[in-house]
Amino acid sequence: MKLLFDATGMALSGYHKGGAYVYGLELLKNLQQLDNELNIELFFNFTRGKHKSKMLETCDITGITQHSLTQFPPQLLRALHVPTEWFAGQHDVLHGPFDLMAHTNKAARVVTIHDLAFLRAPEGLPKEWVADRKKLVPPSAQRAHRVITVSDFSKRDIVEHFQIDPERVQTIYHGITPGLEPSADKQADRVRISERYGVRENFVLYLGTLQPNKNIEGLCAAFQIMKKEGYAGKLILAGAQGWLFDEMWQRIASRGHDKDVVLTGFVDSEDIPRLYGTCDAFALVSFLEGFGIPVIEAMACGAPVVAADACSLTEVTADAGLLVNPNDEQQIADALLSLCHNSELREKMITRGFAHAAKFTWRNTAVQHLEAYKIAMQQR
Repeated sequence: MKLLFDATGMALSGYHKGGAYVYGLELLKNLQQLDNELNIELFFNFTRGKHKSKMLETCDITGITQHSLTQFPPQLLRALHVPTEWFAGQHDVLHGPFDLMAHTNKAARVVTIHDLAFLRAPEGLPKEWVADRKKLVPPSAQRAHRVITVSDFSKRDIVEHFQIDPERVQTIYHGITPGLEPSADKQADRVRISERYGVRENFVLYLGTLQPNKNIEGLCAAFQIMKKEGYAGKLILAGAQGWLFDEMWQRIASRGHDKDVVLTGFVDSEDIPRLYGTCDAFALVSFLEGFGIPVIEAMACGAPVVAADACSLTEVTADAGLLVNPNDEQQIADALLSLCHNSELREKMITRGFAHAAKFTWRNTAVQHLEAYKIAMQQR
C-alpha cells in the first residue's frame, strides 16, 4: 500500500509542537513499524519558503525522506480540484490528518477531524480561521471515504453537524509518547524545575497551548480562590502562547488573577515528565477538546488530574480523575485543593490514573489507522 500523508500542517508554525503535531509525528513513527509493505510519502503544500526548514525537520524526525512539495497556493489547488496525483504520482490512500481533505483522482481518501471548535467555540478563535474552516471542513468530510476522529464526543458532533453516516466515522484514541513515565528521582527533578523556571514552591500545573478555549481565565480565577483558602504554591502555565493570547492575558491581569502564576513558554520535551511528576495536581478544564492528550500524559507520570466534565474530557478522564464544571471556578478550586490536601484521595486518583493511561498507546492508534486505510480502499 502506498500512503500519501498530507503533512503540511506539521510544517506550519500554528501546528508545530502542539497536540495535532504530536499526533502526526507519533502516528507516522508507529505506522512504519507495523507493515513492511506500507510505503509512506509525505505531502506538503505551502507558498512561503520559511516553512521548508520545518518540513525538512519533519522528514528527519519521522525518518520518512520520501516527500513531495508543491508551492502553488493551496486555495487555488482546492478551487481547481487539482488532484494530488499531479505532484506525488499514483498512491493508494491519501490521508489528511489535520481536518482538510485534498482532491485525488483514484486514491482512497481518509481525513482526521479532531474537533469542531470552529462551530462550537468560534468566539475564542481568529475570525479568518473560523471562516476558512467552515468553508473547507464540511466538504472534506463529505469527500472522504473514511473519517477518523479522536473521541466519541467528536464523532457525535461530526455525524450531527455534517449529516454523515456514522458507519463512515471511526473513533481512534491518541496514545502516550514514550518517555512519559513516573520520575526516578523527584528531588533532582525539583532542582531542575527550580533552576529552569524559578519555581521552588509546590505548584499546580497546566500544560498545553495558552488560548481562550482552554479556559485559562477560569483556571487562573480558581487558583486565586485556592490562594485565599490557604494554598501556598504557584500555578504553572506551561506551553506556547496560542490564538488571542494577548487579549486573554490582559483580562486575567486586569482582575489581578495573574498573581503567583508562572508562564514558562514552550517547554522542552525532557522537562514535561518532570513537571507532571512533581506537581501537586494537573488541571485541564477546557471548554472544548477533541481529545485532551495532557490528561493521560499526566496520569502516566503519576499526577492526579482535575478535568472539565465537558466535551471529550469526560470520556478521556473517565473515573481516573476529578471532573468539574468548567464554568464553576469554586468547584475547580475545591477539586484541586482536595488533591493537594487529601492524601488518601490523591493516592487513589494516582493509582487509577496509572491503570487508565496504560490503555492508550500510539501503536494501537497506528494499528487502527491501518485498518481505516484498508476500509477506505474497499469503499473506494
